[in-house]
Amino acid sequence: MVGSNESKNVLRSPLGWPKPALIFTGLSALLLLYFYVFHNSYPTTNGKSLAGWGWRACNSDNGFLHGRFIPFAFAVMCWLGWKCAKGEEVKPSNWGLAILAVGLILYVGSVRTIQPRIAIIGLPFTILGTLYFLFGFQVTRHFIFPAFFWWFAMPVPGLETALTGRLQLLVTEFCFYTGQFVGMDLVRQGNTITILSGSGESSMDIAEGCSGIRSLMALTMIAAVFAHYTQKSLWKKAVLFGSSLPLAIIGNFGRIFTILVIAQMGFADFAMKTFHDWAGLLFFFPIALSGLYLIDYLLNIRERRKRKKKVSVSRKNTPQIAK
Repeated sequence: MVGSNESKNVLRSPLGWPKPALIFTGLSALLLLYFYVFHNSYPTTNGKSLAGWGWRACNSDNGFLHGRFIPFAFAVMCWLGWKCAKGEEVKPSNWGLAILAVGLILYVGSVRTIQPRIAIIGLPFTILGTLYFLFGFQVTRHFIFPAFFWWFAMPVPGLETALTGRLQLLVTEFCFYTGQFVGMDLVRQGNTITILSGSGESSMDIAEGCSGIRSLMALTMIAAVFAHYTQKSLWKKAVLFGSSLPLAIIGNFGRIFTILVIAQMGFADFAMKTFHDWAGLLFFFPIALSGLYLIDYLLNIRERRKRKKKVSVSRKNTPQIAK
């Protein structure tokens, strides 16, 4: 009886969680917000704070412009995680301090070495360690994906240089040999494809911007979110996420090849300028997103069939009301 009376006297919030834990969570969030967003931890870099550096480092030049979207996506995913976690049992654990220590050590190391990327690597551990210490695993597990989603905001040095050249060559060869296969009169020299038509010759240079590296980065992020919120099995999530690379290549091929076809038809100026600027929205993302949906359908085709059978059986067993 004493234990039950003490549990009734514990102050709880409308969420059902202890109010001291929520207050400490709010104070921890403000402290992290200060050090990660406002504190000038890196005075010799552009932006000085971690948030300022990340905003400047994610730009269109290196193909990581999507990184500026991460804070907004993180807020939305935390809201979704909170909706699922508010009914979970609260079991604080001291193991959270060990996880938190990993994040803090990485942050201090990043400040000492003036390497902001190390702080971003440690940010998920700081977030999850705090939640694990205050609420336990059952609550924290709903925030694991949002926390590690911050890694998409970390520009990887040399990644664009390493992939751009290979993607350029791949899409050039793919478009050239496909065009020859369907009967187009093309001449290729390096990454330049010359289109021979009755109205004259026109050359199309597959530049770095046409390699698809920027679209690949954005599609990878979209695939990660789509896989996490639509798949239950880990292997299905991995397959759907891994499909982002081939789908990006296929989508970019569709975009570039349609430009070649329109130029072959005699509308070279329109194809190289107006259509080139809008082809990404018209072809790349529809092809890539449709591919993600198709793979999701194939991965879960058995489950869908089972659901249809259950629905049909339930309808048959439902007594019909005589008219």
